Amino acid sequence: MPVDYSKFDNIEDSDEEAEKVAAAKQPVKPWEAPFSPPTRELAKKTSSKSASGRETLDGGELEKRLQVCQGGGDDQAAAMAETLSRLYGGQMGANPGAPPEEAAPSKPNQPKKTCVRGDGRKKVHTQNPDGSEVVEEFDERTEVLLLRKSRKPKAFGGEADWVFEVGQAPEKVFDPHSDTMKVSSSNPIFLRKDTPELFQWRIRNLPYAADVYSVTIDQEKQQIVVRTSNKKYFKRIDVEDLARLNLKLMDESLSWKHQHNTLIISYARPTEVIKAEQESLKLVAKTGMNLKDM
Repeated sequence: MPVDYSKFDNIEDSDEEAEKVAAAKQPVKPWEAPFSPPTRELAKKTSSKSASGRETLDGGELEKRLQVCQGGGDDQAAAMAETLSRLYGGQMGANPGAPPEEAAPSKPNQPKKTCVRGDGRKKVHTQNPDGSEVVEEFDERTEVLLLRKSRKPKAFGGEADWVFEVGQAPEKVFDPHSDTMKVSSSNPIFLRKDTPELFQWRIRNLPYAADVYSVTIDQEKQQIVVRTSNKKYFKRIDVEDLARLNLKLMDESLSWKHQHNTLIISYARPTEVIKAEQESLKLVAKTGMNLKDM
C-alpha cells in the first residue's frame, strides 16, 4: 500500500519551526530589512542635476523643500510676504505685501536696576550700558544710605574689585600660613558714613592737633584734598555722587572738625542728589522683591 507523504508537510517538529512561521507572517520592520545597495539603473532613474551641474540622488526634491517661497520675478516679494504670514500664523496683517509692524524701541542707553529688600535693608543693583555696576543699600526704616560700592569692567575682560564709596569694605582676615605681612592697626582708616543731610567722611587714627590739618577743594580736579603740615598724611577724595550728576563742588558746602583722633569731613548734600536717591527708593517700593516672601 503506497504511503501518502503530503499529510506530513504541516507537522511542527519543534518550537523553532513555530517561531519561524510566526516571524514570517509578521511585517518586516524597515530597520530590520536586509540592506541591498542601489543598482546603476535605480541611480539613473533617481539622479538629477543641481544648479551647479553636479548629479544628485534626491531627484531635486531637497532643493524644493529648502526653497522658502515659490515663484520668482515680480511676484517674489509678494510670495515672500505670503510665506512669512503663513509661518507667523497670519499675524503679518491682511495685506500680504505690507511690511511687519516695528517693535517698541528699546532704550539701550538707560541703566537697568534690580531691587531687593531683605535683612532690614533696601538694595538696588544698577547695571550701566558701559558695563559698570553700582550696588546701593538703604536702611529700610530711616532710608539712609548705608553702603555704596561700584566697579568697572577691566580692559582685557574679567571683573574688577569693588570700590567702596559709602561704608567700609570687609576687613581681610590675616592667614599666618599664606600671608607674610599684616596691616598695622594703628594705620589711618578711611571710610564714608553719610547722614540724611551730609556726605561725611571719617579718617580714624589721626592723633595730631587740629591746627595741623588742611581740608580744601581742588576745583580743577573736583576733589577734596586733605593734607597735614607735618607731612604725615595726604588724601584726595572723589565725590562720585556729584560726578554722576555733573555737579561741581562748592567751597561753602564743605566743613570739617577733629575729635577723638578722628578727622570728620562733611559736605552738604545737594537737592539733586536727594531727588536721585528718592527715585531709587520709589523703585524699590514699586518693584522690590522681599526676600522673606521667597
